Amino acid sequence: MKPIRPFLAAALAALCLLPLAATAQSNPQGIEVHDAYARALGASGAVFFTIHNHGDQDVTLTGATTAAAAMAELHTHVESADGMMQMIPIDGGVPLPSGREHAFARGADHIMLMGLTSDLANGDTVTVTLTFDGADPLTFDAVIENDRPAGAGAGAEVEGGHGHGKTGHDAAAPDTTGMTDPEAVTAVMMAQFDTPETPLTVDPVVVEGDHALASWAQDGRGGRALLERRHGQWVIVLCGGPDLRLPGFLAENGVSAAQTLSQMYNAAEDALGAEKVALYSSFQGVQIISGPTH
Repeated sequence: MKPIRPFLAAALAALCLLPLAATAQSNPQGIEVHDAYARALGASGAVFFTIHNHGDQDVTLTGATTAAAAMAELHTHVESADGMMQMIPIDGGVPLPSGREHAFARGADHIMLMGLTSDLANGDTVTVTLTFDGADPLTFDAVIENDRPAGAGAGAEVEGGHGHGKTGHDAAAPDTTGMTDPEAVTAVMMAQFDTPETPLTVDPVVVEGDHALASWAQDGRGGRALLERRHGQWVIVLCGGPDLRLPGFLAENGVSAAQTLSQMYNAAEDALGAEKVALYSSFQGVQIISGPTH
């Protein structure tokens, strides 16, 4: 799968707006950040907020740092010539004209956190420092809200994502009546991401109870997907890379038989050879498709 278009997060659990997330924080030049929050899964995460330039001078946001991750970068999403949405670093910073505000939102501009230095759960706080051309640094706190629904305040979901294939609205659930579990999992993956221009392959598929792991490849890129059986229908929970081979990561994301599923899946994938394993591990970060129910 090319960067998957778009990995729209389904409406997750109930709204979780913590007081700190809505607190405005500013610097001496009147640059203000408000309604900040973050999401974290596996080894990566993202920070979302609205920034307002109340000062009388235009400035440029040039970067971000945090002790919570090995690297923090300004990222955005762009549509390529073939209609696929790709996430790329922002070159040259983000202009902030005097008197204007700019939303760092899911599916649009955001701060990408890579190599999280600790496990982050709902309610934990990430401290981020923004740097500017034309203004002093600004430090603010963002609360981890993995269950915050798309469209709630800053960080509203925008068309796009680390994505491939069809949007959640475009991809109808396939009829999997009479299929084996691996066949049904493959059908769900194909319905979501396969296109005539960029055909998808899914292999291997391993099922244990009500959870499944599937490896995919599309247009020279690859990754892995975790699926869960809900009300008799397989649902894609998330896509990622190396994390999905780890039993600890699977357990954190609601897989009850995490050790067994991990062992079975890794053995099946390893049997395809090191080149395939490397391809499936090339997906960067973790993208929620439909949040775990636990």
